[in-house]
Amino acid sequence: MKKDKITSENFDRSTVNEDKNTKKKSNAQKALPWLIVAIVSLIVILTCVLIAYYQVYNSSKQNANTLEGVYTSSYYSMVDNVNNLAVDVAKYSNLTTRQAKLSTMQDIIQDCNYIVSGLSVLPIDEENVTSATKFFNQVSGLCEAYITTLNKGETLTQEQELVFDKIGIVTGKIKANLNTQNAGMYDSNFNFVDAGIFDNTGMNELSSGLGDLTSENIDYPAMIFDGPFSTALETKEVKGLPKGEIDEQTARDYLINKVFSGRDANVEYNKETNGDIATFDYEVDIDGKSYFAQVSKRGGLLITLSGYASSGDAIMSGEYAGEIASTFANNIGFENMEMVWLEIHDNVAYINLAPVVNDVIYYPDLVKVKVDLTAQEIIGFEALNYAFNHVDRTPEFNVDVDSAESLLGFDYEVLKTSQTVIRLDGGSEISAYEFFVERIDGVYFYYINANTNEIAKTMKSVTINGVQKLI
Repeated sequence: MKKDKITSENFDRSTVNEDKNTKKKSNAQKALPWLIVAIVSLIVILTCVLIAYYQVYNSSKQNANTLEGVYTSSYYSMVDNVNNLAVDVAKYSNLTTRQAKLSTMQDIIQDCNYIVSGLSVLPIDEENVTSATKFFNQVSGLCEAYITTLNKGETLTQEQELVFDKIGIVTGKIKANLNTQNAGMYDSNFNFVDAGIFDNTGMNELSSGLGDLTSENIDYPAMIFDGPFSTALETKEVKGLPKGEIDEQTARDYLINKVFSGRDANVEYNKETNGDIATFDYEVDIDGKSYFAQVSKRGGLLITLSGYASSGDAIMSGEYAGEIASTFANNIGFENMEMVWLEIHDNVAYINLAPVVNDVIYYPDLVKVKVDLTAQEIIGFEALNYAFNHVDRTPEFNVDVDSAESLLGFDYEVLKTSQTVIRLDGGSEISAYEFFVERIDGVYFYYINANTNEIAKTMKSVTINGVQKLI
């Protein structure tokens, strides 16, 4: 009996174990679908994260590429103009005629303006660039003052002329620093975005490469800093922007709601640029296309827009591109803008706009626009002339147009006549008749002072390497 009892107990235990195993198996089977769901969900989540990371990475890479293009263009443009300035300053010392000196000083002013524009865009520490920026600004102001003196019929003193020797020494040092920076840049695949990252000392590779441009290291001419031209230069007026400053959010809203109206624009704040025209700077992404935009703090107007053209054939005509450019400028705060010049290269239209009020063209307030003729959209905009020069004017035309035309001589055909306001080389503005004239040797633009009946400016249209220029 004892054996039978043991067998029975063993059977009962076996049964219990089987029941427990069956329950475990059943529970495992029930848990399996949930485990599969959890694994699939985890895979989906990871996939989404990877896709999002790729999109962010790709967008960041595109923005970095755009910024790299802006920095590269600004840097090499600045270097070219420093080299041009060194040549123009050296050339000045050998000039003997008044007209040659006036022309060269105008070239020096242009060189300085381009250099300052390049410096303002580049990521260079403020201390290192402040003295250099002030130097170039004041050289420009010095030349403007000298031009005014010469235009009055006066002559420059020997002491005034010798200032150019000092300017040449300083320019030579800056040029040498830049040449050191340039050495090996092409071969080393120099990256301006990476070089522009500031360390905890407030310096970066780009600043170090330029060398020390502070006034302690370079003997900037004291006459320029402390002389009568300093105050006039430092109070240089930006006349064309509305009064009052805006904040960064207002600038961003202006880009989204005005400049890129109707387009799904991702606008990212980049930095502030402080110069003659202080701006908020942005990187903009629209449908995979990247742009660099600057909005003025004062008045909140678009100063710069830079993007790239699509590849492909031109779909839009140049005339229609001009209409788009005019409409765009008027919609974002530039009033009465009309196309006054059109150039087309490949699939890009380069358009000059100017305010036209009561049939008078105001050339000092010029705005430049680039239009992609394939994508049929604005890809470039620059309003520096407008920002500096735009004011309300009441031009007078006291000479009749026939008397003005009589100065053109003979053997010509007038293609178009316009009333204009133009800016002379010395900086003053005059009312002038514009005669667009065809002669046997080409096409000319004549500007005749509408109050003194004198030829104020003559330009000939020529084509150099496929590019139309006025000389």
